[in-house]
Amino acid sequence: MLKAQRERGFDDMEKEARIAIIRESAHRAKRPKAADLFKRPAEEIAEANLQKKVEQAEHAAEWLSQFEFK
Repeated sequence: MLKAQRERGFDDMEKEARIAIIRESAHRAKRPKAADLFKRPAEEIAEANLQKKVEQAEHAAEWLSQFEFK
């Protein structure tokens, strides 16, 4: 339990460090926009990556099917 609390504290410190960096970069920018500071990952990229992995897995399964395991 003590380890979990310590990890939670470290997570909070990491989050605060990221917020500080974003604030500082916003302060130094001439006209900052939210999109300049943080860009949400696009779902299309994740879907394309997932489809590519599925095709690779199917190809590997086809290749493995040529072998006979005993």
